[in-house]
Amino acid sequence: MPIQQHISVLLNEVIESFDILKSGGIVADCTVGGGGHAEGLLSNYPLITLIGLDRDSKALEISRKRLERFEKRVQLFEANFSDLDSVLDSIKVQKLNGIFADLGMSSFQLDDEKRGFSFEKSAPLDMKMGLNTKSAFDVLNTYSEKEIARIIYEYGEERFSRRIARRVVESRPIATTDQLVKIVVSSIPRTAQKRWKSTLRRVFQAIRIEVNTELDNLRILIETSRKRLEVGGRLAIISFHSLEDRIVKRAFLSEGFVPITKKPITPSELERTSNSRSRSAKLRIAEKV
Repeated sequence: MPIQQHISVLLNEVIESFDILKSGGIVADCTVGGGGHAEGLLSNYPLITLIGLDRDSKALEISRKRLERFEKRVQLFEANFSDLDSVLDSIKVQKLNGIFADLGMSSFQLDDEKRGFSFEKSAPLDMKMGLNTKSAFDVLNTYSEKEIARIIYEYGEERFSRRIARRVVESRPIATTDQLVKIVVSSIPRTAQKRWKSTLRRVFQAIRIEVNTELDNLRILIETSRKRLEVGGRLAIISFHSLEDRIVKRAFLSEGFVPITKKPITPSELERTSNSRSRSAKLRIAEKV
């Protein structure tokens, strides 16, 4: 199956959120991915330079080609966004005027049948975004029943977490997404069978978060932003589920930041229609004080 082109979510809204860059500055795109948001920022703010990070080497290959025309205005690094601090130290950059992160999965990750991110495709249990050794296979085959139940409940907010964890442990070894799907569906009571897709979505989300330590990395990024942004600099983050959005919202109300918008910016009806993967996106913007 061909991998569909990734469409940058809330592109115009992200560009507008960094209007402070009209007079120049340094911005970090911490999830540069296919380069869509980075291209928008570089095109609209010709006086800025951009530092791009991504833990996925394949994504970096795509963004490198897309952004090559900007030449010395761009530096790209294969790194997790939680490593922003060390990346800045390595290039002797002390402060930034803007930091951006899109926490969503890219289309070329979701559609790559070898990555195992989707419950709708048969694939090995991988779910690694890159630069990590732990996989979904490791989580499901080595964690205790109690640990698996906790992960599914905390990161997936799934009420049948204990039933699913018990069936997972009973069914080991588990090697493919197909096997996991059957285990999860068989764990759902008959009264809840109509919502089996929602349960699968939550379970796959929970395992992916654990494999990639996504929530811990997000907290580290926010703390780094608090330290590295110039006063008046902007931090903009797009989240896609309540766990991420809750962390961002609380951080933006804490010391060091002032929210630019009271409520998150969400995609227009036109964008939701043209790009179904944008439906749950929420953009929050804060300014360093």
